Amino acid sequence: MAWTNEQKEAIYTEGTNIIVSAGAGSGKTAVLTERVLEKVKKGISVDNLLILTFTKMAAKEMKERIGDKLKKEGLTSELAKLDTADITTFDAYALSVVKKYHYYLNVSKAINIIDGSVITLYKRKILKDIFEELYEENNHEFIDFIQEYCIKDDKDIFEFILNINSKLDLKTNKREYLDNYINTVYDEVKIDNDIDNYIKVILKLISNINDYLEYIDDDDYLAKLYDVLSPLLSAKSYDDIKSNISIKLPILRGASDITREYRDKIKSTIDEIKKLTTYDSYDDIKRGILSTKGNAKVIIDIIKKLDDITYNYKVKYNSYEYSDISALAIKLVRDNKEIREEIKNNLNEILIDEYQDTNDVQEEFISYISNNNVYMVGDIKQSIYRFRNANPYIFKNKYDTYSNNIGGIKIDLNKNFRSREEVINNINLLFDRIMDNDIGGADYSLSHRMIYGNLMYKGDGDNKEDNNFSVYNYLNDTTFKNNEVEAFIIADDIKNKINSGYRAFGKDTNGVRKIKYSDFAILLDSSKSFDLYKKILEYNGIPTSIVKSVNLTDGEVVLVIKNIISFIIKINDNKIDNEFKKLFISIGRSFLFNTDDNVLFDYFLNNNFKDSDIYKISYNITKRLDTISLEEIIDLIVDNFDFYNKLFLLGDYNANILRIQKLKEITNSLINLDYDIYDYQKYLDDIISNNLKLEYSVNDNSTDTVKIMTIHASKGLEFGVCYYGELYNRFNNSDAISKYSYDNKYGIILPYKDKFLYNTIYHNLSYRDYVMENISERIRLFYVALTRAKEKMIFILPSNTKEDNKSIGDIIDNSIRGKYNSFASIMYSLESITKDYYKNIDINDINLSKDYNMISNNNYKEHLKLINDKIEVNTTCILSSIKENKTFSKKDIHIITKEEEDKLLYGRLIHELFECTDFNNLDNLSDNNKKIIERFLEKVDISHANIYKEYEFIYDEDNTTYHGIIDLMLEYQDNIKIIDYKLKNINDDAYIKQLNGYKDYIEKLFNKKTSIYLYSITLNTLEEIK
Repeated sequence: MAWTNEQKEAIYTEGTNIIVSAGAGSGKTAVLTERVLEKVKKGISVDNLLILTFTKMAAKEMKERIGDKLKKEGLTSELAKLDTADITTFDAYALSVVKKYHYYLNVSKAINIIDGSVITLYKRKILKDIFEELYEENNHEFIDFIQEYCIKDDKDIFEFILNINSKLDLKTNKREYLDNYINTVYDEVKIDNDIDNYIKVILKLISNINDYLEYIDDDDYLAKLYDVLSPLLSAKSYDDIKSNISIKLPILRGASDITREYRDKIKSTIDEIKKLTTYDSYDDIKRGILSTKGNAKVIIDIIKKLDDITYNYKVKYNSYEYSDISALAIKLVRDNKEIREEIKNNLNEILIDEYQDTNDVQEEFISYISNNNVYMVGDIKQSIYRFRNANPYIFKNKYDTYSNNIGGIKIDLNKNFRSREEVINNINLLFDRIMDNDIGGADYSLSHRMIYGNLMYKGDGDNKEDNNFSVYNYLNDTTFKNNEVEAFIIADDIKNKINSGYRAFGKDTNGVRKIKYSDFAILLDSSKSFDLYKKILEYNGIPTSIVKSVNLTDGEVVLVIKNIISFIIKINDNKIDNEFKKLFISIGRSFLFNTDDNVLFDYFLNNNFKDSDIYKISYNITKRLDTISLEEIIDLIVDNFDFYNKLFLLGDYNANILRIQKLKEITNSLINLDYDIYDYQKYLDDIISNNLKLEYSVNDNSTDTVKIMTIHASKGLEFGVCYYGELYNRFNNSDAISKYSYDNKYGIILPYKDKFLYNTIYHNLSYRDYVMENISERIRLFYVALTRAKEKMIFILPSNTKEDNKSIGDIIDNSIRGKYNSFASIMYSLESITKDYYKNIDINDINLSKDYNMISNNNYKEHLKLINDKIEVNTTCILSSIKENKTFSKKDIHIITKEEEDKLLYGRLIHELFECTDFNNLDNLSDNNKKIIERFLEKVDISHANIYKEYEFIYDEDNTTYHGIIDLMLEYQDNIKIIDYKLKNINDDAYIKQLNGYKDYIEKLFNKKTSIYLYSITLNTLEEIK
């Protein structure tokens, strides 16, 4: 292979720490394996190299690549060492270190890794016990804490504490952190510094206003602006800012576009400042923070107790989480110089692949065992695993300091050997303008632009096609949803390309050939619409496969196994009760037997259920319970009930096979915890009832099919033509708007109570950081998506109704990028430079049809929940509510009729429909439910609103506690709309009083104009209450 000069530098440079910034398609894996080969050829054994990857699959592939190179070079002695060489994941290496030096830690060498689901369930159980104990003790601090934050139940606080504990598990000094938390976080000097930093955020916004004023080209209007803005512009303290923020900008008439643009920016910035200055004074800010101290202490005490009990459980069974192993490994090398030096002296070099995905714990461990000999390969532009605790700024900080030859050197691999020149130029065109150090984490135009490198696309490799990207722009004025329209557009385009003999370069032919279905990929941000896309493509005759992860407990398989185990226990305990009958009928109805209900009921009517295959097979297994392991019990169930043959009835065979395999792996790990069949049955019941997500990737064995996958799943892959759909889906910031949260920078973030519950400045600071980090990661995710394409990129994009296509310079302004809320918003901001690539699609020319729903969905049963219990409904019931003025609710108490009860049930179901539906995605709704929601959405504009459903509040005033739940609240930039749903009657004085109570509270809390509406679902009317 002919190496470029940059690749040679990355292969041969030695003697210091090296960071290699390897862009997409730059051959980083080839470079890394070649470097290992060169090391071995110089006499350095693979035993003296530590090569770390981030997945087991990547480690396996790395080992195979290095093995192929060693074999080709005839280095057989080193090839023999490869199986035991440290080419592995960080977790596996940390575990090997702990096992090797276990006696330093007073743990057994036979240490086990506990399955995450087991320890999650155990923590939930223990936390529940702790809560119950505190309730029984009538612990005043805990009771006050619960009363302050909880209304109906303590579920949110319970989940919050579990979530904090999970995040704190990533700290190797967790106990020390907790012990010092109160003194550190509530130190008044520290709080003053935090408030000063908060004020600096506001002052930066004020400074932005000053900058915007320079673009106002109307002198008279500029003078008027200065008149009203001068007091704010000169403010330096919080109290001064608060006093001068009530600003009404002068009316603008007949001004230029540039003046209007920057006047709007000034107004938007003032609104942002208003949101940050809801506190009465500096002292009010500080008082609010300090008032959360007692509640923070309650949380910390609970977490400490949970931690102690959990750790004792782990010690008892010598079974630990990987986070524990990491902490133990760090403790070993930090506290024992001889171990640290032994490891250092044995390692010629530490090579780390995908370094942009490193987390703080891994970085700390490496710092102890390295000796100016770390070789890091990665690409910050592809850091997309923040949800797995990756910290891209570890890479960025190294890259920046090494660029100045401080601590090491940096090498850039920017030549792309994957894509055609047009694709690379297109990507550069976009990312030059949307990614920089501030937003995205990399100065793209300065150091990260891709360079075309694959000359095979030239000459005979020229496909004679238009390889520049296309934006298929459509206006949807039909009854079809956008995702349906987009799937049909893509299907139509694929058919046209296949039928017209569109040409692409194929590795299989090493030249240009006709395009195949396997050359196409559809990349989406989430998997919600996968089945819809697959149906529509297959309706159009296009073979399609979905690349996805499967959740262990989805579908029937694990549920049926759990029911069989429960049934076996009933037989073993000789309990022929109602539960026994339910289990028998459930198993009989399942895909294993598909027995008619009449036949199943006859078994009990005739008392001959013991003659059934269900009973006989189960009974034979009970006879062996005392002599076989849990894993062997599962094997017997799977074999004797003929699972493998009958799984075909469910469809998605590979996914269900994987579920059984993974369940057996988990089952095997439970043996170390002394689980018997009763414990195991409870474990299965708990993972199902708690809806634990245990996800695994399914291998895609399909050949010539169009692939549908998420962008995350596409990382590391490449395709000829990539379609990007559902770009309009909004980025998810829901984690940032929680009432309670934890932030590595700001700690435990709690609201404080002063009549109402108010957010502290830490909510605002954390939210701002979160949103900007999320936008940065979404831009990086967009980069990953685009760099999968070899031949062509095709974006499917709804028409931009705003039509505010302003010209842009070298980089899009932060004020615009800081408000990106979807991939579509990114594309819209680039319209002025991408319009030439737009192709307007007339959807009347696309054969849209609802007949695609006739395509069989083999996975439909995975979306159904089995219900074995009969629902009994009493015909008469008492409906009552407490008649007290302290609740914002309509008062009523009477005996209701069956007709009234039916209406109430329908009303509750409709409320649940509105509460549970994602207004931006109605795909999973039935046609009738979809119409109900669509009728409502025609009445309201949700496109630029923060949406709050079932918004619950409580506050004290005049010795009375007020409580209410708002059906729907829409928060816009400068106002709030409250909407209450009613079936029919919206002219009831009680409802109006209720809504006015809501309005008074929300206006005080948000400091925004608030309007209230009643929506009649039956009449489809929305009426504003004045």
